[in-house]
Amino acid sequence: MFGFFKRAKDHRHYLTKGEKYLAAERYADARVEFTEALNCCPADAAQDQETIRKGLNAAGNRLAELNLAEGEHCVRNGDVEKAFDHFTLACDLAQDEELKANARAQLRSAQTAAKPAPKVEQEKPHGHGHAHGHAHGGGCGGCGGGHHDHDQEVEVPHMNLADEERFHLLIQPLPGDLPERYAAMGDEFAEAYLLIHDGDDPKAFEILKRLMANNENDIVIYELALIMYRNGQVHECDRLLARALQLNATNPAVHFGKVHLLADTGRLAEAIAAINTMLELDIQAESALLMLGDLQQAAGDVTTAIDTWSKSLQNPAMAKSAAERLVSVLNSQGRTEEAKFLAKQYLKGCC
Repeated sequence: MFGFFKRAKDHRHYLTKGEKYLAAERYADARVEFTEALNCCPADAAQDQETIRKGLNAAGNRLAELNLAEGEHCVRNGDVEKAFDHFTLACDLAQDEELKANARAQLRSAQTAAKPAPKVEQEKPHGHGHAHGHAHGGGCGGCGGGHHDHDQEVEVPHMNLADEERFHLLIQPLPGDLPERYAAMGDEFAEAYLLIHDGDDPKAFEILKRLMANNENDIVIYELALIMYRNGQVHECDRLLARALQLNATNPAVHFGKVHLLADTGRLAEAIAAINTMLELDIQAESALLMLGDLQQAAGDVTTAIDTWSKSLQNPAMAKSAAERLVSVLNSQGRTEEAKFLAKQYLKGCC
């Protein structure tokens, strides 16, 4: 098992990393580090706890603002379903009450415009969603996206963002070191990435093929794989994902993409094996564990799924999503008292 030989780290270690990520505008990573800091912060370190919570709130609010801006962009482009996903994330991430009320208002507006089809969710670790359904955890398709009471309407200013700023905002929620790596890919790649986000796969494909001809790269291959999938070329997508993992066995987006592809094509046993590989390698382990429960449930092994989601309850960043799954399953099994207990402890209400 992984993890036995890791040195225990003081909460200040994670606090320092969280503050560095926050200053670098890597908000999703900052939330992960602040959460780790809070988990191991001693009860008598009240000042440090306050600093950690402030950092968590700041990262959550900024990610909420980014998702609101992207949701508005989707609305203006007529893609209400993607807007719904962004506004839902903003609801979950916002800590500021005015910002949260704003997100709820936008979500209600999107709900009236179009109700998205239900789907098996993967929590987006770090706020991670998202936008065009790829790059952060994943999505070749339907197995995952990737997380509420004031009625006050708050107007959100429309943001006319330059392409460079839009690209920067879109890549921030990516897991691990991917925001830095995507940012370093150059102007042509950024252009292709924005074209993908705006639904123009053919133009993006030509740019990415040209880039890959010059230098084979796991990120470029991953984006090409997703285009192949959206074009119905499942086998080519599978081949490209395998090649991307050969080039970089630690790219979390590629791992999640492989899991989604296997699940979407009905290969649940292989998908479970792939997610277990992520856990063994400690690649986005918190999100992978939550998704493992989803796959176990989809495979009909509800008892094991309950055990897996119960483990996710121990992680503050994943506890709400795990509790939502557990409450639903426990209620369906008639275990209403257990469901009520979890709902009271972890779920404070919803939009």
